[in-house]
Amino acid sequence: MKKVLINKLLSAALLIIMTANIFMLIQIRILMNTTAILREIKESYILPDGFTPSGTKITWNESSTPPSGWVVRYASNGCIYCKLDHEWERLAYQLEQENFRIITLLPNEMNQFDDAQIIPKTARQMVFIKMDWAKQFRFIGTPSVIIFDNNGHVLWHRTGMLNDVDYVSAKKVVLRKIK
Repeated sequence: MKKVLINKLLSAALLIIMTANIFMLIQIRILMNTTAILREIKESYILPDGFTPSGTKITWNESSTPPSGWVVRYASNGCIYCKLDHEWERLAYQLEQENFRIITLLPNEMNQFDDAQIIPKTARQMVFIKMDWAKQFRFIGTPSVIIFDNNGHVLWHRTGMLNDVDYVSAKKVVLRKIK
């Protein structure tokens, strides 16, 4: 009798643990696969200066022509999802045409892209930024994209691979803001 009761308790505990794991997996899936999170933020963010993997300083205002905005893509050469994110290529070229400057933020210097792999070719790779800046945003996974206007306001944000809906929504927000 005691053995049966212990087995039932263990079975119930395993069922509870399995249910909790399934719930956590669903939450992660929702977080990673939600449609783009559009948000207008009243406060602006100062975009941080940082360094290339080789140690060259990068500043956000490197030319006399003001950009329409900035894009930070958190990505890694070792991330299969970054390599398979074909909608990023489409969005990056659209943003480039609209005069947005693109920075690829790397998790560390070992994750840099080769010149032939970086999208778009004009994107700068940045590492070694101030952590207080990075903590303002949810860089929980690669790839992640944040689009800022030229005043530092977040226009659009997405964690995970982009899909066609993301491309369309980001494009609408960008075109609406720069017109």
